[in-house]
Amino acid sequence: MKRNILLFSAIVTILSGCLNEKNESYTTTDNYFQNVNQIMTGINGCYNSLRNIYSARGFWEMTDVANDLMYTSSTSLYNSNCDVSPARPGIASTVWRYGYTGVKDANEMTAAIKAAVENEFITEAEAEPLYAETAVLRALYYYLLTSTFGDVPFYTERVTEENREHIATLPRMDADSTRDYCINELMELLVEKESLPMIRTYDGQEFRVGAAVGFVVAAKMCMWNERWEDALIFLNKVEDIYGYYEVSPASFGVDYPLSDVPFAKRYVKESIFEMGNVVEAFGTQTSAMIAACCLPSRVANSVIENALNPDGGTDDEYTEEDGEQLEDNTGSDCYAGIRIPELGGNSRTSATARPTTYLYSRLLSYASQDLRSGEYSNDSETPRGGSGTLAWRWEGYDPIEDPERNELKVLYFWTSNSSKTKMKSTDRPWMGNKFWSYDMYNTKDPNNYKIFRFADVLLMKAEALLCIEEFERACNYLNITRVRAGLDPLTYASVGSEPEALMEEIRMERAKELVGEFHRKFDLVRWGIWYERTLAYNEGSYLKDYIKPYHRYWPIPADQVAYSGYALDNNEYLE
Repeated sequence: MKRNILLFSAIVTILSGCLNEKNESYTTTDNYFQNVNQIMTGINGCYNSLRNIYSARGFWEMTDVANDLMYTSSTSLYNSNCDVSPARPGIASTVWRYGYTGVKDANEMTAAIKAAVENEFITEAEAEPLYAETAVLRALYYYLLTSTFGDVPFYTERVTEENREHIATLPRMDADSTRDYCINELMELLVEKESLPMIRTYDGQEFRVGAAVGFVVAAKMCMWNERWEDALIFLNKVEDIYGYYEVSPASFGVDYPLSDVPFAKRYVKESIFEMGNVVEAFGTQTSAMIAACCLPSRVANSVIENALNPDGGTDDEYTEEDGEQLEDNTGSDCYAGIRIPELGGNSRTSATARPTTYLYSRLLSYASQDLRSGEYSNDSETPRGGSGTLAWRWEGYDPIEDPERNELKVLYFWTSNSSKTKMKSTDRPWMGNKFWSYDMYNTKDPNNYKIFRFADVLLMKAEALLCIEEFERACNYLNITRVRAGLDPLTYASVGSEPEALMEEIRMERAKELVGEFHRKFDLVRWGIWYERTLAYNEGSYLKDYIKPYHRYWPIPADQVAYSGYALDNNEYLE
């Protein structure tokens, strides 16, 4: 059974998490790390900041809700509404703090590995995979920083008393140059030297970053920098590990079932990198809130009682407007008009994320043969074995018509708890079981978030092939995920032999396959269409009051700009 690694460090600790950290000692690591196991313990600490970023609700809102596929109508969710500024940067503070904490920790461990070799504690051969793992982690942090902020400070040395002030006052560096450094380093370590094992993450001893994660990070940076040929080198390497399906797309769904995509399915074969959330009855708990944002609204017991006995009292039912839930629903397993026992009676839902009309009507409609639309879409009375992106219907008990739970049925959800009106297939659905957490306690979501999957790799390869004008092969790679989802293959002729039409098919396929997986905003920004698409399709009540073209990148927090002596800036936000 796969297990999540324990992310702790005896020596490498999170200090301030910004560029203004001050270490108490700069010699401890040179003396402490005297064997491979001790160094791996230190590298484990480099993972901590990734969890802090990916488990933050605001990060998911920035990447997946403030765009063309999902929206919120809550006034308090600043990141979803683009209601951010240098003085109130929202999730930018978290990404900046922990992004640079991760960079600092990776740099520290790189120096520690070098010292261990120089002191003859370990050999060069033992050091090689350790260097590679820290390089992958550092590249991943710089990927998140450049994708969130654009141009950012870049450094690779250990923080010392002598260089601390210099590092704290570094200006923004061109994001392409930062990515080029990381790409070239990973090309040397992973492709030329093959410093990490060429195995699926699923097959490793521990679910940690390996060669496959490094290939994906490098490929994503290549896509930003339009280094298409280099992107293909890294993507081909992932295929060497996970398999080639260009000529046999039907086999992809056999080897990597679509039903493994939901976040509740932990450590699956297709995953290249998952971010695990751990919830324990006692002790340390690490959890996030995506499930609480996506579950259908939980119905208070009093709402059901009052509906069954309309003359028995007042209906103090829950409303969704501000994403707050009543306290009188303890024990209720009714979600938007369906009693669903497997979801349990202890969750606290906010149901703030809803699909845009563009997503549920144009891309994944109820009547679509696309298996990603929903488990009970297209009038199916049994689960379709898809990824469950949306949910118009679910199997459960009708709380009004069947209060004794005599007959399990596939039912339509209510459109809202206040109306108690059952949905129609043309109504806006809830987000589906891809994001749900079963028997969740309060808002503590123990699911694993799929950060990188093989499907993402295949679609990046389709795009890279298009960009070097290998159009038919681009269609072949696009069809691998389409066929798994039950769709007919495309040909270049079927899109009018037009490169832009094929590119739009790739954009739509990435939306359908990867929605909610921390990619959408970064994709739209990379394509240069984030502002236009978000403004056109996002239906949030407040986003249009705030969104500006400069929100393609979040602002550097004002306190960090001041600490840098104003070497940093947010000039676009001054316009």
